[in-house]
Amino acid sequence: MVPDRDAQVIGTVLESRYRVLERLGRGGMGDVYLGEDTRLRRRCALKILHAELAEDRTSVERFLREAQMIASLDHPHIVDIYSFGEEPSGLVFFAMELLQGEDLDARLRRRAAHPFTPHDACVWAIEIARAVACVHDSGLIHRDLKVSNVFLARRRDGQEICKLLDFGIARAEDSSELTETGVTLGTPSYMSPEQIRNANLDRRSDIYSFGVVLFKLLTGRVPFTGEPIQVAMQHCEAPPPAPSSVAPAAGISPALDAIVLKAMAKKPGDRFQSMQEVGQALTELLQREAPALAPVTAARPPHDAQPSVSQPVPIAPGQSDAERAALASTPAPALDAATPGQGAQTSPPTVAAPPQPRRSRLLLPLAGAGLLAAAAVAFALNRGDAPQPRPQIVASPPTPPTTPITSPEPPAPIHTAAPAEPQPELEPPPQPEAASSDEALPPLDPEVTPAPAVEKKKSIKPAAPLDPLKQVERKAQKCRKAHGALDGPKIVVDYAVGLDGKVTRSVPSVHDALGKCLAEAVLSTPFEPKLALGRKVSL
Repeated sequence: MVPDRDAQVIGTVLESRYRVLERLGRGGMGDVYLGEDTRLRRRCALKILHAELAEDRTSVERFLREAQMIASLDHPHIVDIYSFGEEPSGLVFFAMELLQGEDLDARLRRRAAHPFTPHDACVWAIEIARAVACVHDSGLIHRDLKVSNVFLARRRDGQEICKLLDFGIARAEDSSELTETGVTLGTPSYMSPEQIRNANLDRRSDIYSFGVVLFKLLTGRVPFTGEPIQVAMQHCEAPPPAPSSVAPAAGISPALDAIVLKAMAKKPGDRFQSMQEVGQALTELLQREAPALAPVTAARPPHDAQPSVSQPVPIAPGQSDAERAALASTPAPALDAATPGQGAQTSPPTVAAPPQPRRSRLLLPLAGAGLLAAAAVAFALNRGDAPQPRPQIVASPPTPPTTPITSPEPPAPIHTAAPAEPQPELEPPPQPEAASSDEALPPLDPEVTPAPAVEKKKSIKPAAPLDPLKQVERKAQKCRKAHGALDGPKIVVDYAVGLDGKVTRSVPSVHDALGKCLAEAVLSTPFEPKLALGRKVSL
């Protein structure tokens, strides 16, 4: 069946724009193909609904609803949708960004011999939590959170970030479809008790599934195993084991156990009440426990850090894939200062590390009279602070820095480790002060993480043109004049508009030369940069 399907699909151009090149994989609802956007000359991924499902209108609507839901979200940790539609030939598809990398489930299987450290697991989990929080803030529930629906996307600079995928069974939180009788959708190993029982669902069901994802990140396995019916019963009745009891050698703290078990509470009211709460709890945990977790990360065998990832900042030989991905969303100097591998070096290289002069400039007023004393205090502060900035998973807005206050305690070892060379590095304060203050700030409250997405919207979405329909009417008049049909019957053009204001679909009700001209008139007109489906205009 699949080869026949490939022969039918490969080479096809969808919406006169997306050329299908080759099949990449097969999913539950559709096949994923490598595609090319012939207008923008870029590669993309094309998800095409299975032929047998394309004959079922309910499946078609569910598939297109998934595309519409993802397209309505704008977040760095959610896959981007470019366009979607239904061809006259019966092909139903959507075009999305082409991701390089592997899903989190594949990474966990590949690293079975060397599981993630608690720090690594929390880094990934915070990124996932922020993506799910964006979904919830949009009034949706994902309903199928699992490690195979999280993709570790490798960017052009070699860094990795989490991307949330597959919204095929997502629903609006107030939708009646969330409680359809006799319908249970999801993956049993990750489903909440209320989802298994077909009870009323809200965002706290996703929080339970997130707890299972975090459990697997920490231990390499799900909390309950067995036949699907047995797993479902355990989710409803059995208390989950503490992650530390499943992986006693992983260094999982009681506080981290408590976060997982609270997320997986049987009663929704006993769980975290929002993904922002979960992200905040994990961030605060890293702030408290980074010093304890750092030696575990540093002890990682060097080959765990070998996958080809080009780093723009110095990293420790023992740094894991997750720590490198964290660099994609963390100020480089902050992580660099907290890297355990560098702390193991001799003190002069630590003083000469790139981030240190910036942090030292903040402390010059405390130095006393001489430059040598200033260098000594800066060195002591950097040594004392080194583990704390590690939890800074994302860039943070300006807030009063409080961490340096406790640092001046160890003055004794100062003078032995401060060579004369660092003095010139401390002298030039003319370097940008704003950058140094940003790098020394505490982590961002997870509730405000979508801020970069807002800036992205402003930069990529053009201002809405004036009266696009009037432009279409003027072009339509030219078409009718050119075809000698000024007084002919009206032709209806069915069209859709993408998030960038470009028309993604333009189909006339009459497929003659005039109809094609009118469809092209609509297609070439810019509209308000807002997603709109099923629009019609009579021309």
